[in-house]
Amino acid sequence: MKPITLKLLIMVLICVSSLTALAQDPGKLESGLSGRIQGGAFFLQSDSQLLVTDSDSINTNLEGPVERYDEFSAIASVYLHYQFESGTAIYAGNPMEIGEGLSLNAGVIQPLGDTSLDVAFTWLPINEVWKNPYRTNAAREKSDADVYGIRLKLLTIEGSRWEAEYDLERIDIDEDEIGGTEDDLKRTGWSHELGLKYTFPFRQGGVIRPEITYTYGDMDGHSNSYHGLDAGILLQQNSQPWIFIGRVSGFYNKYQKTHPIFDKTRQEGGISAFVQAIRLNLFGVERLFASLAAGYVWSDANIDFFDSQTVVGLASVGINF
Repeated sequence: MKPITLKLLIMVLICVSSLTALAQDPGKLESGLSGRIQGGAFFLQSDSQLLVTDSDSINTNLEGPVERYDEFSAIASVYLHYQFESGTAIYAGNPMEIGEGLSLNAGVIQPLGDTSLDVAFTWLPINEVWKNPYRTNAAREKSDADVYGIRLKLLTIEGSRWEAEYDLERIDIDEDEIGGTEDDLKRTGWSHELGLKYTFPFRQGGVIRPEITYTYGDMDGHSNSYHGLDAGILLQQNSQPWIFIGRVSGFYNKYQKTHPIFDKTRQEGGISAFVQAIRLNLFGVERLFASLAAGYVWSDANIDFFDSQTVVGLASVGINF
């Protein structure tokens, strides 16, 4: 499976990373350089066994979640976009948009008739996992994890409101101690995600966007390989100078082989819910904006060790140019 820190970070940053592209003027498709800079802080409270924190390095049992812990952290984003007169665009940065998380992206958008093809290389530069998350009564040690890959998007397919996406990611664990002792628990491997979205306009300035994503986690350890499905709906209302966004989703993952420590084949499901408000023209400055967001993620597994609840919040400010 993907390192749990990455998995939760992506969920967190669905909340944390607003649709800040919407904070830009609709006319930003004209040729030339544009971009934005955004910064702020987020709060996270969780009881996940797999999130790496100093306070939970020593684990006393494997029978359920850890004690809740809090974390505050700064977050920043720089995103650059250059539009050529031909319609082709290139971009780079960490855009802090829904579905992007903290990944650094560099890509190109190429119009193909009524469809646009978006191809990008992605890399998540900050991610840690436990070398052995199942160690008890002794300090668990951290290991770096690299996550990088390629993302393909088809936008406005044949002039419609359909959007399709395929993500291929490589997960490399620097020191996978548990994978070295149990082959079926190796965490290095590949992740394939295939997603489909459709945007319905409603009322004045509002949209509804159903989303569905299928994931195949092809890990070297078969007990960590899985098939997953996520289905959700995003609601958005533009009421200048405010933008309000809400998203709810449900997910289910089924793993492929019996877990050698718990003697069960892991299954898990859960829900996530996020709300966000963006204020444009902050303090009367045309390109300045601010964002407040909050979210909740609940995951329930047939193995109590993997149960978790996570609450997140964010405050940020940014500027478009």
